[in-house]
Amino acid sequence: MELMMRKIDVLVIGAGPAGTVCGSLLRQAGVECAIVDHASFPRDKVCGGGLTVKAWQLLDQLLPGVEYDYSPVKHLRLRYEQDPACEFDAEYELRMTNRRDFDYSLVRYYQQGGGELLRGSFARYEKQADGRILVTLKDGRQFDCRYLVAADGAYSLVRRQMFGEYQHNAFFIEQYTEKTGEHEIYVQFARQYGIGCLYKFPGADRDTWGFRAPGDTSRERFQEELQRYGVPSGRIVGAYIPMKVVESHDDHIIFIGDAGGFPNRITGEGLYDAFKTAYNAKRAIVENIPFWETNRAECEKMKSQEKLYKFASTKIGYITLRFALRHPSIFKWMFDAKMKRETFRERK
Repeated sequence: MELMMRKIDVLVIGAGPAGTVCGSLLRQAGVECAIVDHASFPRDKVCGGGLTVKAWQLLDQLLPGVEYDYSPVKHLRLRYEQDPACEFDAEYELRMTNRRDFDYSLVRYYQQGGGELLRGSFARYEKQADGRILVTLKDGRQFDCRYLVAADGAYSLVRRQMFGEYQHNAFFIEQYTEKTGEHEIYVQFARQYGIGCLYKFPGADRDTWGFRAPGDTSRERFQEELQRYGVPSGRIVGAYIPMKVVESHDDHIIFIGDAGGFPNRITGEGLYDAFKTAYNAKRAIVENIPFWETNRAECEKMKSQEKLYKFASTKIGYITLRFALRHPSIFKWMFDAKMKRETFRERK
């Protein structure tokens, strides 16, 4: 049977947080759109699952009434090598989620608002003579759209077609364990970790041990680090997080979230910037202005983070971090200030 070509205003590839938030915002604005994802939800996702205050406040503003399970955490314990631990209670709670359930909550919110989710995998796009974009899925289905939004994560196939293989990644590796009674975030820094760290996040239904590590990290090295903390062996998962912004060659092809290279350069946090770039994509589409204009502040922020990342890898950077960790009141002030620094006001 011949497959029909469907005409649609916006096609979003990827039903993660960036894609579903963008889809929900477009639906709220009355824009015809559909999301395509190869996964069947709920699905697992490699991620510590933490929502910082700026992330959950932004999500609450963008998706009124959205509900998801989380475990609130305020206590942080950080340590540099064998120095005394730096402990404090953050001013605002961090919401620890299970990404399998959290992402599914965003998918349901989108669908309950009338959003369409299609099962399929992106194959390629072609720019047509009239300026529209023809998207072909691997099963042969085709979509003639005005905008193509790439929200398909760190391994974005849309990005690969436009830019080729992507090289600018940081590696995160994790292992999940049974939930313990320690209701705190623990982070271990060490000179041999480079810019990375070992961390433990208390999730909603399990604990996550993770390692943001140098390029030569292996499962064996991660297991050796866990054994030092008495963590039993378990299933290890890993993922590359993109650390360089890509600028689309076409105003009607938009890259958001991890697909666009928007995670935080220092912490690897990606949810806040997934939500923010989703909102900026919605603005670009609804107001018919280039995404690089609506998203300019995000790109500038990423450039600043890249400079800070380079500084953090220097000897002075290590000394500065170690000094701050030896003074919990200073580190708490820095942490709380960072959490509150980015405010959001929706443009009317």
